[in-house]
Amino acid sequence: MIRHWIGIALAGLIAGVFAASFLAMAWVRSRQGHSQQYKSEIESLAVRREPADPLADTLARGGKIYRHYCRICHGEKGKGDGFNSFNIQPSPRNLTDEGFWQQTTDERVYYAVSQGGGSIGKSVMMPAWGHTLTDRQIRDVITFARALAGQPAASAAPSSAPRAETP
Repeated sequence: MIRHWIGIALAGLIAGVFAASFLAMAWVRSRQGHSQQYKSEIESLAVRREPADPLADTLARGGKIYRHYCRICHGEKGKGDGFNSFNIQPSPRNLTDEGFWQQTTDERVYYAVSQGGGSIGKSVMMPAWGHTLTDRQIRDVITFARALAGQPAASAAPSSAPRAETP
């Protein structure tokens, strides 16, 4: 019978020591100024009440898509000097040319990206990305490409822009 009570007391003592050490660690951390870890950057912005920057988000998304799909031909900096540019005639457009962005509309670029260069009377070597990329992704890429040339962001295309039909 005594062994039974000793076992219960020992188990209670061990549980108490663990609980006390956990509480002590939590108290020490709160006094050391450790910040809470958040699951995502968006969650941390919401908790810290800092305003989100929609343009920065658009540029980040557009840059990721550009590096994945466009960089191979248009180059890292958009100068039309990508890895595949030497195999393509005519050469890919230099997206850093400010004159190009001043003479064209984002809607025209939108159709070139979504339906291919041939859809606007340019090179048929520019593939159609309308079945691969969403409307938002295309607009994000256009905003990123404008930023390569130091041009301000403009609306890429109306959300009701027609998409090419699949056969």
